[in-house]
Amino acid sequence: MNNKFNKTIREQRKEAVVNAFFKTVKKMSATNPYVTNKEVLAKAVNEEAPRFFVNYESARRFISLMARRKKLPVVNKNKRAMYDEIYRRYRERCKGERGHYKMLEKILEEPAPSFYLDESTFQGIIYKTLRERNLQHCA
Repeated sequence: MNNKFNKTIREQRKEAVVNAFFKTVKKMSATNPYVTNKEVLAKAVNEEAPRFFVNYESARRFISLMARRKKLPVVNKNKRAMYDEIYRRYRERCKGERGHYKMLEKILEEPAPSFYLDESTFQGIIYKTLRERNLQHCA
């Protein structure tokens, strides 16, 4: 699946996570100048994401398994919740008809209810990205 900016899904997610973090910092510090990073992270991780950060092939494979009522090879509760939401939207739009995987591309590009990440992963993405940016500025 081609995206507008030729960025990988991982790069898009990293950019969206950092943007959500700083947007949340700005929003929260407007009302409370002493907000902690932990409070910001707890709020930002549950913000709406600009899209579902999963590639088309993985999503298609999981939706196919779900449609056939097969057990998903997913143990991560956040990933499971993400696939449940994608499948719910897919079913809603396809109304039980088969072969509507083109609709799946559109669903993946829609805003997602959250980033489907735990706080430590979200924090790791932010800190690693900021560290990389600082190293680039020093070079």
